[in-house]
Amino acid sequence: MAEIKNIIFTKSNYNCIRNFVYFINHLLPLKFKYTNESFVAVENGKIKGLITLDKDSKSNSRFKITKFILEESDSSNANQLVTYAIARYRAMGASSFYIVIDEKNADLLNIFQNELNFRACGLEYLYKVNSINSSALSMKHYKHEYVREICNFYNENINSFNRVIFARQPYQFKNNCIKYMFLDEKDNKILGYFELATKNNIDYYINFAIDCAYNIYIIDAIKFIVMKIQQKGKKFNLYIKIKDYFMNSGELIKILDENNVEFISKSRILAKDYYKEIKENNLLKNAKIIFNDPTTA
Repeated sequence: MAEIKNIIFTKSNYNCIRNFVYFINHLLPLKFKYTNESFVAVENGKIKGLITLDKDSKSNSRFKITKFILEESDSSNANQLVTYAIARYRAMGASSFYIVIDEKNADLLNIFQNELNFRACGLEYLYKVNSINSSALSMKHYKHEYVREICNFYNENINSFNRVIFARQPYQFKNNCIKYMFLDEKDNKILGYFELATKNNIDYYINFAIDCAYNIYIIDAIKFIVMKIQQKGKKFNLYIKIKDYFMNSGELIKILDENNVEFISKSRILAKDYYKEIKENNLLKNAKIIFNDPTTA
């Protein structure tokens, strides 16, 4: 049986400063953790598997699995890694965990959905914005005084049966994303909320919620964001996520397709919450799984 430990306690490639930063993060309670955390399965001094957990939109209770690596070894390593990470975080107050897996990755889907009993709770469609006209609607930069209104608007646009896992709290909008609001100037009513996230200042991802009656304005919102990124004078890649746990996802997908926005992938969202026990079963034999989510949590 492999030993599971935080990667900082192995012979990792981190330099001293980075290792110290991750060590401090390791000691902190969930509320104060400021970066992701990775755990590895070690056998005979060799790393056989790895899992990385990231706060979902700065949540203190919901975590996204953003990396999963399984070497060709004892298949129980996958079960040990996931079980250990979830048990550790649950003990500190975490209540739910999820992973977004491309439908083409059958082996990984089998591990999480069939062997680890993660439940299917949605789909995520990824599109890439290539060429688009320059004209756009005008959106306003996010203002903190709107945080409660934005939070309510965001949650109200999620399907009721998905709100338990995907709803946000006001503090989760205090993230590092560039944020814009689409407002009805007359009534000062929020009609759309957009987050622009990036890890490398090259690949940008749009996460958003928009009022069902204003779906058609999604194209204008994308144009506005393109214009803002272009002002930086850098080459970039822009992607937009459509998550089907929002009530208007079907109409939004149709609009993107009609406007020839490039479809990239369709992924399943699989979740595990604290109401369910993790089933201990043997996993695939001689499987080699490498998963690294390039998007943002």
